Amino acid sequence: MATNSISIYDEEGLRGTKHTFSDTVADVPAGQNSCFSIKVTSGEWLVYSYNDFEGTTIRLPPGIYPDPGHIRSNHVNPANTTWNDMVRSLRPIRQDAVTLYDKDDFRGAEQVVTCDDPDVEMDNCCSLVVRGAWWSLYPYGSYSGGYPPSNMEKTMGPGNYRVPLVAGGETITIGSIKKVECPYGPWPFPFTPPFPGTNVGPFHHVLPF
Repeated sequence: MATNSISIYDEEGLRGTKHTFSDTVADVPAGQNSCFSIKVTSGEWLVYSYNDFEGTTIRLPPGIYPDPGHIRSNHVNPANTTWNDMVRSLRPIRQDAVTLYDKDDFRGAEQVVTCDDPDVEMDNCCSLVVRGAWWSLYPYGSYSGGYPPSNMEKTMGPGNYRVPLVAGGETITIGSIKKVECPYGPWPFPFTPPFPGTNVGPFHHVLPF
């Protein structure tokens, strides 16, 4: 399996001092966090403008980001256009997994599910990333319960999902998660995402809870 690797540079055009990371860092040391260009050699990364996975979130697949403009263009929230030219925390996105976050924009604490889990106990999920498979989410343990308005589980394919504050500001409770077959058959599907009755597709979504 390829090692995740991201390099940040303190000058544009991949010049200047270079610092390379291969795993999660909640507090990038002073002197290593100034960032005016980025190269993602492998893996898919989330980088943050503040420590502890807070502030502005940038999602970076493999590639070269030669200046702050190219970095800013990868904000996960289209309404957020700020970037302070600092990477103060960062983490790779786990592939073939569901990653749950307790704050919007893939910020805050994360919980990674890589196989069927009847007891997730995530009662304040605000955003999630699905990679490599389709998964069904349930509000209660042991794959039980359903979400309004249909009172059914939510089946989701690969994508980045920001969960809006709904129902008086309540967040989503996830009690269990199960890997499932794609409900729409093999690719290519006979229709264009978002799929009928859902807001699911291989792009950036807001969940229809």
